Amino acid sequence: MTSPSSDSPKWKLPEDVMKLHKFKLKKRALQERMNKPIPSTGAKSQGASSDCVSFNSNESKKRRNPFKAQSDASKKPQFDQDSIHNIPVGLNISSEDTLFQMLNNPDIHSNLDSSRTSFEGIFNKSANINKNAVQEDHKKKSEGWIPIDWTLKTKLRFMSVKPFPWNEKLKTSEEASGITGFVRCLNTGISPNQNINSLDTSPNAQFHQCCLVWQYPVLPWLNLFPRIKASSTANTSNFIATDSKIKDTLYEDWGKSFLSLFQLVRVCQCPYFYVSANTFTCLFRAAGICGHSDIHALLTPTTRGFRHLLKVDDVVFTMPLKIKTYHSSENTKSIGNESLSNANISESIETIEEIGADEEVEDDVWLESMGVSTDEIWRLNSTQAKLVHQREKKVDQTRESLIYVEGVEVQALFNFLMNCKSSVATSGFLAGVPPTLLAPVAFHGATLKPLKVRQSTVIVNNSSFHSTEILGPILPHTIHNMCALLSQSVCEFSATFANVESTCAFSLAEKELKATNGEGENKTKVPAAFGKEKLSDCGIEQSVLERFCSSDDASVQVMDTIKFTSDKMFIWS
Repeated sequence: MTSPSSDSPKWKLPEDVMKLHKFKLKKRALQERMNKPIPSTGAKSQGASSDCVSFNSNESKKRRNPFKAQSDASKKPQFDQDSIHNIPVGLNISSEDTLFQMLNNPDIHSNLDSSRTSFEGIFNKSANINKNAVQEDHKKKSEGWIPIDWTLKTKLRFMSVKPFPWNEKLKTSEEASGITGFVRCLNTGISPNQNINSLDTSPNAQFHQCCLVWQYPVLPWLNLFPRIKASSTANTSNFIATDSKIKDTLYEDWGKSFLSLFQLVRVCQCPYFYVSANTFTCLFRAAGICGHSDIHALLTPTTRGFRHLLKVDDVVFTMPLKIKTYHSSENTKSIGNESLSNANISESIETIEEIGADEEVEDDVWLESMGVSTDEIWRLNSTQAKLVHQREKKVDQTRESLIYVEGVEVQALFNFLMNCKSSVATSGFLAGVPPTLLAPVAFHGATLKPLKVRQSTVIVNNSSFHSTEILGPILPHTIHNMCALLSQSVCEFSATFANVESTCAFSLAEKELKATNGEGENKTKVPAAFGKEKLSDCGIEQSVLERFCSSDDASVQVMDTIKFTSDKMFIWS
């Protein structure tokens, strides 16, 4: 037996009833207009045609605009008498066939085609434009040299269809010659003029020479690169942090190594070196590198507290990647002439970073002379400090937080880092371990550390490729040396990198630094020849050093991949 609820009609809301009623009224009105006979007089043909083809009932009642510009060509398509008679009378507007039959009428479309703009070929033109842009971009990036990327890399993978000229297993002579060539900074196999007849110049020995780096400290039971902040704060213990004697001795020896590297950079015996801490990475570069006339350093990422400590130690720095805003220097004094609202306060304190303590006292005195109460001044100062804190906090731990120092200020930054206790972690498995020093040349206490090499064969899209994976701290000049060695024996290959993302700002900041290179009195570009001559004994091969000393805007790029083509050209992205 069926339930009475299933036989009863469904309840309808009043809104649904009114919608259905209005829909029926519109349907009847439209049906009447479609069934209306067409008058025979020519004077009414235009009005009748508009009634037949118009689906808007208010369009025929619209008043003519007297200010409308007169034009012979009508913007709306006009239908003649024959096309109107071709529309069947008595069609049911509720049927979908009616609409398609009217749209498929050839006589109506013949009039529409005469006034329709032709867009044929527009997509072909757009495709040609995009193709030309891609070709121009390809030509721009396809060069016979490789740009410099100051980003630290943790992994490098070479892939090629043909086998590589080296292998993992080294002979005694190959390993010895590679170490000797690296320690003595000999360009084995590249510069035949040097007296290296006693060394093995095979591809294996040259490749092993490229896979070495100087590092301090080196603790075999700890991975000191990369210094990942999340891992360094893990809940693990370290005996170095618990033993104060070991901790102090290690830090003291680290200070000697840091001083040794800094002096090598000052006298241009070392082109650059990295200081990798748990919370930041600092890059020191010698004069002449990238066209800079003096020694300089970059540090990223930073926080508001870290930058405040630098200011307390009188370390003058700039933030080239930070978005600059320009405001009047009298904005702070204009507060007294405004309504003292929060909106006016936020517009008047954009330059507070350049205001010293003495100027703030003068502003308070000036506001008191204008009749502003002490409580109101205190409120202004507190609101001002909050806004400054919020604005500075936005760039913390980002690429925009990179700081740049040069000249005598580099010495002040060195002294700050030497005595900065916050650079050493107090908890985690790296607690008590000083920052990692990485350099291309030897320095006091440095350890010669080889990079890990793995060779394999991979299959990609049913194609077999030979792969060489290199793990460890990969410095910028290492990429150039390996690509130069590989390009001599392999026609085509590709290289992909795993970057330390926080250090990408080193390469991004170079463009901004070169843009402002000529704004100051002491900021002058150094020719590449001058920098190359000054750094002739820095331990880098001369052709690579020439690229490192170039001041060209395109000489520094952030790279994820490199491809070497059969026409001896490099393409990077």
